[in-house]
Amino acid sequence: MSAVPYAPSSTGRLPLPWARKYDRDSRGPGIVYTVRSYATPIAWVRADGRTIIPPVSYSTTTTRHQNLCRAWLGTAATVDEGAAAA
Repeated sequence: MSAVPYAPSSTGRLPLPWARKYDRDSRGPGIVYTVRSYATPIAWVRADGRTIIPPVSYSTTTTRHQNLCRAWLGTAATVDEGAAAA
């Protein structure tokens, strides 16, 4: 797991609807913080303060990373359910 203060261009194994959402968020309003498990963004914080944690299942290790993100980012973390429909 790693975190960076920007939006890496690689979306790893992020499903296509979520990869599109991540790309849109990186262009506007912008992404100020990204948490990755291996090369996949599993959580990001937008410039408007909104936290996105996609409800996507991966390996046991990445699930553990996702749970840590939820704990670290607190109850303010949101899952943007609408991205899957976009």
